Amino acid sequence: MQRTYLLGLVLLAAACKKDAPEAGLPPATQTGANTGGCLINGERFVAVEQGGSLLSNPIPALGGGFAFDSVYYVTLSGIYKGQRATVMLFLRTRVAGTYQLNHTTQYYPQGDPLRVFSHATFSTAGSGGETYVTNSQHTGQVVLTRADVQAGIAAGTFEFTAASTFDPSKTVTVTSGRFDRQQ
Repeated sequence: MQRTYLLGLVLLAAACKKDAPEAGLPPATQTGANTGGCLINGERFVAVEQGGSLLSNPIPALGGGFAFDSVYYVTLSGIYKGQRATVMLFLRTRVAGTYQLNHTTQYYPQGDPLRVFSHATFSTAGSGGETYVTNSQHTGQVVLTRADVQAGIAAGTFEFTAASTFDPSKTVTVTSGRFDRQQ
């Protein structure tokens, strides 16, 4: 009887772990694996290549990189609630460290990349598409764990809350984020 009870507990624990939202996210690595993902309002979002045809290239799972001699940005493209979506992190640095996303600023690519502050966005495409941006009230942080300009590899973790540019009372919460990109 005790053995059956213990076996049941082990199976229950394994099932709970498998169903955890983070279970389907790629691991937080620093090797240039070109992987990324996060939880958006508690739902799994994994960067995946999308689209493409004879006339157009697919949208890569991860984009961005070291740019403009003073910034690093990365985009994670995937599907959220049945529509194309993108998480973008824009950092006014090229050095590993912890960076706060807590300024109200124009967001890239809407603003001049040499003048905007570090920020994050979450955007959905298609009809009803919307963009959410961090600001002084809706904040977050990025921990850039690797920033190797020579190898073109950057990796890190992130989390943030962002407000809609259409209706600032609408927000999105992004947690458990990670990316590992080689450009």
